Parts: sequence; structure tokens; C-alpha cells
Amino acid sequence: MKKKYSLNGYFFFLLTKSQKSILLFIVVYTTVRLTGQQNKNRGGYSMDKHELSQKIKYKAYELGFAKVGFAPAEDFTEYIQEFESRIEDYKFLIGGKNDTLKGSALKEAMPEGKSIIGLVVDHSKTCYPEKLSKSFGRAYLSQSYMPKDDMIHGARIKLFVDYLESLGINVAKNIQMPDRYACAKAGIVTYGKNNFAYAEDCGSFIVLKSFLIDQELEYDESSVRCDCPPNCRACIDSCPTGALYAAGKINPRKCFMFGMMRSEYDSDVREKAENRIHGCDDCQLACPRNKSVLQKATQTNPFLELLEKEFDLEKVLLMDDEYYKRVIYPIGYNYITKKEIFQRNAAIALGNSKDEKYIPSLLKAYEEGNAIVREGAAWALENIRKEK
Repeated sequence: MKKKYSLNGYFFFLLTKSQKSILLFIVVYTTVRLTGQQNKNRGGYSMDKHELSQKIKYKAYELGFAKVGFAPAEDFTEYIQEFESRIEDYKFLIGGKNDTLKGSALKEAMPEGKSIIGLVVDHSKTCYPEKLSKSFGRAYLSQSYMPKDDMIHGARIKLFVDYLESLGINVAKNIQMPDRYACAKAGIVTYGKNNFAYAEDCGSFIVLKSFLIDQELEYDESSVRCDCPPNCRACIDSCPTGALYAAGKINPRKCFMFGMMRSEYDSDVREKAENRIHGCDDCQLACPRNKSVLQKATQTNPFLELLEKEFDLEKVLLMDDEYYKRVIYPIGYNYITKKEIFQRNAAIALGNSKDEKYIPSLLKAYEEGNAIVREGAAWALENIRKEK
């Protein structure tokens, strides 16, 4: 009976001894390289979850994040139920890039997802310039909220993601998880009655970031709870517009930022804005949980000190593109993307001052501005004159 050879086997049989040795070396070398690449791509299959968790935490702290924690990647059922119970107030979020309802369905976003990474950026140590902090929320002045890639905090996030991917970890893209809930699940923050998240030694003056990944980690104990004193109402009573109407309950349409970032700005809300043109911190400043944190805020920020010297509401009202890019955009790039919205907001702030010295600037804005600026200037002029 004749021996049968496969075609590949027949060619191998014909090779010389040295050719066979070379071919075997190539096969073995290629196999080792491919196996190594597969292990890298699977990033963590070659190391246990304790070692992987430690590597990630070390890198996060090295990059300057204040807290880092891990949680299993399970759908945020509790968050989804709460969101749906308030659906009428938050319909405007659905379908947009900040759709946290969609971002709570983790298994749909990443079927292979196994873990959540939560990170805290601490900006509580900064002593913010008084004039700027009267017009901008501290999170925006920190330049750490929704940072651009070419900003220091944006670069920090990119470096962290690059590191995860260098370990072969797949990071879910195009998903906006509710960061407060994700970070509470990861055990690094608790809730406040004012709807802000609080981290130990940082208070609520923090910015959060969360990631969904495809590797199993060592998980931290969840801290989804409110640690405020039971009978405290400091934040609720301090809200200028009544937007914060109960513990953990807010009417977004009464919140300053809702109108400040849109072309339509409710008259009842704008007249309480005082000097504000981008955010409000009243409920955080009134909070007893932030008292010791505020007392320790002593670090100065040279960049903000430079901006404060140039910042002026009249200049904002009449600003050109150069002033906008140099003074306003670096601290106001988050939600408001149009120069004229800031000009309108500045007009309202000047109108709230009731000071007649601003009438010439407001008249100029009314004559030269577009429809949004003209509306704000007209409202401000009337608000000043009705006092007479």
C-alpha cells in the first residue's frame, strides 16, 4: 500500500536538511510573535486581574488623577429607572451626545464589556480669582470639564486611554455613561443633595471621567449613597432660582446654565443671574460638606490671574473674535459654542447691575449686534430704565 502525502508534506519531504531547519525556525518565530501579539491585544490575559488593576491605578495616580476605582460592567438599572421617572424634565438629553440614558445600557454599548474605570480630577485646591468666579462656575475655570485634546486635562485623559490600549485593553468609544453614577459604583464618590458628586478631601469641586473596558479587574466597594446630614437644606435654600427644589431633585429649565447656553433664556431666570454668564456655584458654596475644602483652597493659578486682568463684562458685550479666543474661549468652551451667546449673557449681567453707566455700551450692542445680542441688550436697557 503506497504512502500518501499531502501537497505541503510532499514539498517538505523534498527540502534539504538546512532548508528544513530554516523553515522550522521561521514557523516557530512567527508563532511566538503572533502569540505575543494576541496576548498584547487581549491585554491582561497574560497577567492576573490584581496585577492589571494595580498597573491601571498606578498610571492614573501618576497622571495626576485624585481618585481611581473599578466596578463591574453591569447595566445601570437603578439609574435608568430614576431617569425614566423624570423623563419629562430630561427629554432634551435623549438622542444627543450626552445621552446618559443610552450610556447606561452598558451591555448594548459593549457586549464584551467587563469593567468600569472611574476617575476624579480635583480642582478644589485652587483659590479662584474673585471677579472671574462671580461670572463663571469653578468647574469651567478649572479647564478640566469636557477638556479639549490640546488642553492639559484633555492630554491627561488621552495619555490614560493610550496606556490602557498599550496593555491591549479595548476601551468603549462613543458612549457617555452617567459619570456620577459610574464613579459612585466604583466607590470613589458619594452624592450630595445638590446633585453634585463628592470625593473625600475634595468636596464637590471635582470633575469625573469614566470608561467602559473589556477586561476584568479587582472591584471596589460601591458608594452609591448620599452622605449629607439628614435635615440639611443649605443647598436647596441657597438656589437663586428654585431649580433645586428638593434633595436630589432639580428642574433643569430653572437652572442658569440651561438658559445661558441657549438662544432662549427665560426672563424670570435671567433677572436672578446677577454677574453670571457661564454657570453658578451657589449650592456648592453653601454646602457644609465643602466648608473645610474651601478653607484649604490656597493655590493660585497664574493663567486665571492673567485672564482676570483682561476680563470685563463690557468688553465681553462688545468683544471681537480675538478677545473671545484669548479671554473667553479658554474658560468657556464647554457648552456655549457661539460668541454671541456670551455677548447676550454679558448684556443681561450688565442689565442686572441697574447701573446707567452701561447704557452707552448696551446701545452700541443693540445697534451693531445680531438678533441674539440685540434681544439681550434691549432687555438690559429696559431693566435699567424701569428702576427710574
